[in-house]
Amino acid sequence: MNQAPIIRIPAGLQWSALSERGIRAAFREGDVVLALAAPVVIYICFYIPLRKSMLATGIDFAQYLLPLTAVYAMFFTAMFAGDRAGREQTGGMATRLRSLPVHPWVPVAARMSANLVRGCAALISALVVGIAFGFRFHDITAALVFVLVALAFGTAVVIGADALGTATRNPELGATVLFVPQLLLVMTSTGFVPAEGFPGWIRGWVRNQPVSQVTAALRGLADGRYPPELWVAALWIGGLLIVGAVLAIRAEGRRA
Repeated sequence: MNQAPIIRIPAGLQWSALSERGIRAAFREGDVVLALAAPVVIYICFYIPLRKSMLATGIDFAQYLLPLTAVYAMFFTAMFAGDRAGREQTGGMATRLRSLPVHPWVPVAARMSANLVRGCAALISALVVGIAFGFRFHDITAALVFVLVALAFGTAVVIGADALGTATRNPELGATVLFVPQLLLVMTSTGFVPAEGFPGWIRGWVRNQPVSQVTAALRGLADGRYPPELWVAALWIGGLLIVGAVLAIRAEGRRA
C-alpha cells in the first residue's frame, strides 16, 4: 500500500497563516485593548502624585516619565507573549503543529508578529497619553529612532518571554516568573527618579542596568539628541535579542 505523499507548504506561507491567526486572536480576545489601556494607567498613576515633587527639582516630569512608560509597555507586551506561548503548549494548537512538517522558527516568528501588533498598540498608547500631558519630541529623525529603539527593546524582552512560556508550558507560571524581574528592573532604575535619589550603595546598578540605559537613551532621543547611552542600550538590546532568539527556537524545537 502506497503512503500518501507529504505536502510541504513553504515556510513563508506557514508563517503568514499562523501570523494571521495570532493577530486576529489578539484583537478578538481583547489583548490589543489591554495593551492600549496599560500605558495610560501607569503614566497617570505615577504622573499625578509625583509631578509636583519632580517639578520642584527642575525636572519636567511629563518628558521624564514617558520613556519609562514606553519601556513598561514593552514589558507588558512580554507578559502577554509568555502567556500566549504557554497557552499554545497546553492547548491543541501546539499538539497539531507537532504532527506537521513545520520549521521550528515558524511558530516563534508567527507569535512575534502578533506580539508586534500588541507592542505597537502599547507604544502608540504611551505616546498619546504622554503628549496629552505635555511630552514632546524635538526632532523628527530622533523621534523615529526613539520608536525603533523602543520596539527593538520590546522585541528582545518579548522573544525571551516567548521562550519562557514555551519551555514552562504553563501560562500562569510564565507570567509570575516574568513579573518579579520586571518589577525589580523598573523600580531600581532611573525611570522614575534620577540615580541620585537612590542610596549610594545601589547607584552603580541603578545607572547601568538595561532599563536605565534604555530609558536614558529614549530621553535623549526625545530631546533631539543621540546620547552615549544609546550605544550601550543597543548592546543590551542586541545581546538580549540573540539570547532570546536562540532560547525560543530551541524551546520550540523540542516538539517531539
